[in-house]
Amino acid sequence: MLIAIGLVLGAFIVAAGSNGGGEYITGSWFAEIGISPQQTRPFDSFQSTLDVGLHLDFLEISSISDFIFDGWLWQEFDLDAALGPVSFSGQLLFEPQSGAFLYAQGKAALFIPPLTVSLYGAFVGATQTEPVNYGYVVDLSGEIIGGLFTFESTTYFGADLSGITFTATGAYTDPAVLSKTYKTDPTIEPIPAYFCGEEMTFTANAFGCVELTSTTTFGKTGFESEEIELSFLHLFGIPFNLVLDFTYTLQTKSYTFSPSLETDYGCLSVYTNLLGSGGTITGIEIYGIKFSANIGGASLTSISNLNTSDYVITIPAFGLVVEPLSDAISEGHIYYPQDYWEIVSLTVDVPPLGSGFSFSVDTFFSTSTGLLFDWGQSTMGVTLAFGSSIRMSSSITVDTTGFTAWKLSIRLNW
Repeated sequence: MLIAIGLVLGAFIVAAGSNGGGEYITGSWFAEIGISPQQTRPFDSFQSTLDVGLHLDFLEISSISDFIFDGWLWQEFDLDAALGPVSFSGQLLFEPQSGAFLYAQGKAALFIPPLTVSLYGAFVGATQTEPVNYGYVVDLSGEIIGGLFTFESTTYFGADLSGITFTATGAYTDPAVLSKTYKTDPTIEPIPAYFCGEEMTFTANAFGCVELTSTTTFGKTGFESEEIELSFLHLFGIPFNLVLDFTYTLQTKSYTFSPSLETDYGCLSVYTNLLGSGGTITGIEIYGIKFSANIGGASLTSISNLNTSDYVITIPAFGLVVEPLSDAISEGHIYYPQDYWEIVSLTVDVPPLGSGFSFSVDTFFSTSTGLLFDWGQSTMGVTLAFGSSIRMSSSITVDTTGFTAWKLSIRLNW
């Protein structure tokens, strides 16, 4: 139903906007090919994405096509529109190789200060093992006194907002290209989409150092839990935070005590854990250090993982941080090989800005090589830009086995 409403709304806006004279087309095309001299198949990777958008005043319709070695991987259509306090966004996902419809998602929102009412809807196509499914989510949120108090009420009808991911298979391809993730998951309950839960959240800030979050959860049969999180920030005037979590259910109650240190000092970040049990702090674990500096047209970043058994370094798309391996897996973050304990990156930009070129080198140090300084791999690249419309890049990778990869890429914007 929501998809139909979205299509009707989209058609209405197209009709209304077609007379406004604000039509134009934007887009981008990205292609990258990788060559591996040491492999029997020299072409190691390939990916290409074509994104074309049609703007009609306050409406944008776009098509996103992804290609890999195996062919046409994904086809997505997006629609975004805003008319005064009303906005709508929707996505359609298809699998071109089989012609199958995979997923549709829509969100309609009405903003009347200080309230926002949102209606989410999603629909998944049938597979060989699962039938079609759909669901809705109604969300009411707002804030008062300049954000000092905020509240949100989310009601679930066969769907929630935990996210849903579609994953394809393909050889010689960046894993990030093989998956598509969307916000509304309509697979939590079988159809029809009846009420299946409610979550009410209230937050408050006081004195700039205390944060209170209250979350009340209801299920099909009624009350499930009440969670209260009380955060004390910068206690005693030092970068020390204390979080108290209280959880109440119909039959149990529990609390946790989570002290932490704020160790981000601009150019220097120290990743730490406070050790202890109960209410006693027995020590500090330092498991990572990150240093960043800009000198003229050069930027230098060094990040160290001091405990490769339990922690990993994420790729730049996921923040380039040191985080627990368990968190990276559960959150779906892409990370470098676990044995990499140090990464040093240097990028030099040559003016004029936007119409020059840049050189970069990323050096990886591993616990498993036994070579000088534990060197494991270096990737060196150069990027040539022609204004903001054309950008071409080339990079080579050398590791302990020799020259292993050469990548060429181009990006066009219009």
